[in-house]
Amino acid sequence: IQQRYSELFSKEVLDALARETGFIRRVRKISALDFVESLVFNGEKHGRLSLLDISCDYMEDTGIAISREAIHKHFTPEAVEFFKALFTRQLSCQLVREAGELPGNGFFSGIHIKDSTKYSLPIALEDDYPGYNSFNKASSLMNLQYEFDLLTMSCRSLEMTRATRNDQQDSKETVGQLQAGSLNIRDLGYITLPYLLSVVEAEAYYLNRLHKVGLYLPGQEGGFSPLDWKGLDRKMKKTGMDSYEIEAYMGSKEKLKTRLVLIPVPKQVAAERIRKAGQSGNRTKGYKLSDEYRIKAHYNLFITNVPQDVLSTKEVIEAYKLRWQVELIFKTRKSNLDIDSIRAMKKERMECQLLAKLIWILLNTSILSVANQLLESNRCHK
Repeated sequence: IQQRYSELFSKEVLDALARETGFIRRVRKISALDFVESLVFNGEKHGRLSLLDISCDYMEDTGIAISREAIHKHFTPEAVEFFKALFTRQLSCQLVREAGELPGNGFFSGIHIKDSTKYSLPIALEDDYPGYNSFNKASSLMNLQYEFDLLTMSCRSLEMTRATRNDQQDSKETVGQLQAGSLNIRDLGYITLPYLLSVVEAEAYYLNRLHKVGLYLPGQEGGFSPLDWKGLDRKMKKTGMDSYEIEAYMGSKEKLKTRLVLIPVPKQVAAERIRKAGQSGNRTKGYKLSDEYRIKAHYNLFITNVPQDVLSTKEVIEAYKLRWQVELIFKTRKSNLDIDSIRAMKKERMECQLLAKLIWILLNTSILSVANQLLESNRCHK
């Protein structure tokens, strides 16, 4: 644990990051290490952390008095970039330790995982981070967009954006960043047919769950006919297969060729999907779940343009699990540690404290990982 801590929080490492990001350009009363410790390791609960708490904590640790006003001035755009750099460095180190064998056996130029998560904020930040303001109720909401390359274990982007700039808009605005030969694994929110066409045009690869787009099979007379989901479902149930793959075409006009992989899910999972969809649809008068939706609910459906000899049907499923691994860091820990409970404050201070919370979460995850390894080792020796 001490070794992992030193890798990330040594004075030398933090000073270097502070200079790179422009956070510290000269010797200051508060060092980069002091600033990190005051936010990441403060004993006060993050959501209630005040400038006075930080000032008192600093006085207790160093014996040096510093005013709340002086601390307030440290929360700058450069400070935000400093915490971003520290967080992405820490996450990269953790993924290096936890990642198993990567898919493709060296075929891809990068394996890019992109996702986002939203955080509720104080209403005072509504101008910077407006919410959806549903039912005439004002709100403030941030969307944290992140993308990592698991091949190089590096962060491609980490952005705090307005929640009103949704994932599809992000996908549209960042297609120019697609890297030839890369495998791009994203959640459904980013997926549109234009995005998939852009991936192919960039000579890259996609791996996603199936979006709400029509699937077609070549007809006997040169045309195309819609995929027979009922027939496919009967075949899966009759044979009892645990996975199945077919070649299909997406879009009523574009006809983008793709691999479709089907994985049956437990009956209770399918029932819950149907229940939630029906519950959501009840808000719309006359809404009724289609037979096709009810069939699809019994499967995890994946699409990809990666050649079969690079990723087999089984390997497609394993590759997609990499996205879940990154997602868990942001979403599961968020709910467990009350990460979106932040008091009203200056925008840059809120962003620094949010990143400090994420750093704290990763550090705790790393400590728990070491503890589990020690426990497992002790069991083996016994």
